[in-house]
Amino acid sequence: MFIPTKHLKATHMKYLTMLFLAAVTGVCNNLNAQSLLGFQLENNASQVYLSFKNESHLMIVPIKINDSGPLNFILDTGSESGMIFDKLIIGENNLVDARTIPVYAKDGIKITDIWVANNIDINFSGVKGHDQSMLVLQENFVDVENVIGIKAHGILGSEIFNRFVVEVNYPNRTIGLTKPESFTPPKRYKKTPIIIENSRPYIRMKVKQKGRKKVELKLLIDTGASSPLLLDPEANDKIKVPKKTLDHVVGRSIAGVMNGKIGRVKKVKIGKFKFKKVLASYPDDWGIAQNPDSLPDEDVRYGTVGSELLSKFNIIFNYREKCIYLKPNENFKEPFRFNTIGLNVMAFGKDLNNYFVNDIIKDSPADHAGLQVGDEVIALNNNPAFFYELSQITNILKSNKGNLLKLIIRRDGDLLQFNLKHKRLL
Repeated sequence: MFIPTKHLKATHMKYLTMLFLAAVTGVCNNLNAQSLLGFQLENNASQVYLSFKNESHLMIVPIKINDSGPLNFILDTGSESGMIFDKLIIGENNLVDARTIPVYAKDGIKITDIWVANNIDINFSGVKGHDQSMLVLQENFVDVENVIGIKAHGILGSEIFNRFVVEVNYPNRTIGLTKPESFTPPKRYKKTPIIIENSRPYIRMKVKQKGRKKVELKLLIDTGASSPLLLDPEANDKIKVPKKTLDHVVGRSIAGVMNGKIGRVKKVKIGKFKFKKVLASYPDDWGIAQNPDSLPDEDVRYGTVGSELLSKFNIIFNYREKCIYLKPNENFKEPFRFNTIGLNVMAFGKDLNNYFVNDIIKDSPADHAGLQVGDEVIALNNNPAFFYELSQITNILKSNKGNLLKLIIRRDGDLLQFNLKHKRLL
């Protein structure tokens, strides 16, 4: 199978929409104002529950667009509005009189155009959204499916979280949607205040870096980003990149790859709860047009808390009351694990079960063994690679140090075997 070289680029944080949506913030605000009242629970219900697929800690929800589907949409608090990746999902009637909006990179180069499609009907598990407006990519070059290993057709954003109280149970993979007026605060959950700005939730968290004083940071709560933390040292001189880091691609968007470093912070406190040795990414270029010097300190966002940390809780989002409710779940005490082999893979093929190496970490076991970007993974520990989902392979690559990995790859038509020992890299 031929895989274009442009696709074989590293990714740690599996999905990042905020870079793109920042370019169309004003449009998103208008969409929210138009669409909020369009979502209703069927049969006058006060609450519904639905299941989701958990891929790389992201919530993938099956929905129907104009009675077509099911289609996989990412439920994303970091997005101000819904987005459709493939314009063929909707009809031509949805694009009548659609606004066209150019999207530019920071250097002024035009990336693409998007449409604002109208009169879209959305249905999923007892929820109906009538006459909705959504952003639509004119050209579908987003490779989300390759980096999460499952077909993804778009995003559901703040329109859901603004309309309902949203309860997420990560271990059970269920989401509860409750009318705000019917919501009763549950027992054994800890209420934590949040800030709602432009229909997105922010939280003040305390971060302790090695050798430095504790600092309180305003972070975006982003269920559409799988990394535990992203921190922006350019926005706050109290944020320092750790001495021990690895060069890494820390995010992706339609604007391209976000390069940076990944390391660990000593301690993190969210509400009443504390974590140690949390993985944190530090982008070289945050990619969002905000000037910290022109904003009051309390209005600057210094990074993101993502779903790998959030998924350690059962979490309830209540935008109307400007709070979340947290209860530790069975994943709470699990450590934040990083790749111990030093290679990352992407999924290709009709069934997304053909895996190719897209990144080799310098001085890692994979690097020392001579593995290369573009190698096709044929088998892991004597099991054919196509038996695995991408998330399962990712977990194998995070096994405990000292464990052995038997890897068979195909390169230039030849099969090569590697016996690798897992090593702690961070």
